[in-house]
Amino acid sequence: MIPASYSRPLLKGAMVFAIFTVLALVDISQTYFLLTYTKAGGPTAEGMATVPLGYLIGRGLAEWYLWALLTPLLVWFGRRFPLDGPSWRRNLVCQALFCAVLSCEKMGLDLPFVYLFPLGPGATLDPFEVYKIYFFRLFLIYLIICVVILGVSHALSYYRKYRERELQASQLAAQLAQTQLQVLKMQLHPHFLFNTLHAVSALMHKDVELADRMIARLGELLRSTLEHAGTQEVALRHELEFIQPYLEIEQARLGPRLSVHVDVDPAAMDASVPNLLLQPLVENAIRHGIAPRAGAGRIEILARKENGHLQLKVRDNGRGLATNYTEGVGVGNTRARLWQLYGPDHEFAMRNRPEGGLEVTVHLPYREQPSDEK
Repeated sequence: MIPASYSRPLLKGAMVFAIFTVLALVDISQTYFLLTYTKAGGPTAEGMATVPLGYLIGRGLAEWYLWALLTPLLVWFGRRFPLDGPSWRRNLVCQALFCAVLSCEKMGLDLPFVYLFPLGPGATLDPFEVYKIYFFRLFLIYLIICVVILGVSHALSYYRKYRERELQASQLAAQLAQTQLQVLKMQLHPHFLFNTLHAVSALMHKDVELADRMIARLGELLRSTLEHAGTQEVALRHELEFIQPYLEIEQARLGPRLSVHVDVDPAAMDASVPNLLLQPLVENAIRHGIAPRAGAGRIEILARKENGHLQLKVRDNGRGLATNYTEGVGVGNTRARLWQLYGPDHEFAMRNRPEGGLEVTVHLPYREQPSDEK
């Protein structure tokens, strides 16, 4: 059985040779009918009517199979000098020159077959004379063949990139939907609702205004999640506004056990960040860092613009990562979304702080959210 790493190149090579075999057969058939017409008395060059069929087939296949062997070189050159980047004009000139040079070389490679499979009086001429005949007769045709091969290669490459982008967009949409479902699951989690409603119930006898505010914040949290459904990126200011109701609910529930400090560079407020980036990180810090503590807990959210990147940090003074820590769905999905959106041009790190607690750091390429989406 052929390994998968070899089967695709072999399949592509077989397809290339199959295509040029068809072209060779078409060319051979055309020449054959020309010779048949010559034998019937049609006007043509002297000696053309006596060519053996084997010579005709051999020369036709040899010349077209040379194109099959040169195709990978053309494809490689087209990818080495693509036409979809900032240097497309220079690359276009390079490709044109390469096609011209390769056409001249192809005519030189054809010369041995003129003498090996003679189809006419050209086999008695000097090679330099034959090459001149080939040049004036075939150069433009060979140049067109090179351009067609490059064009097909570019078309297939663009189609593959389009499908990859389409697949990436589909994956991002699926991951965003999963994140939103996770947030909704957390928001509608019986334990979360029980704690929230229990806090509201207790406050009704002590602070009716605060109890009413908690109910309002719960509604805002659910509504805000649905309003941004399907949005991949939002301004950082919107992301901070989104987690505010959640933080107020948790602060009311945990009381003095939770304090929140937000320190965001004003220059970073319009930075574009993935939708629902901070909420899973903050929720993870509260659930696993602050809630298990008996004493006062603190969460810090920091954002800075530096060296063309946006740096985000979420810190807590909880117990930090355990040695047998298993990444949850929310954090794991956040990590996957960051890779899909930014590839290697981002950083996502979790580390225990020397003074205790956990620090999550996210580095993203800095770009501002369009004004109509801020």
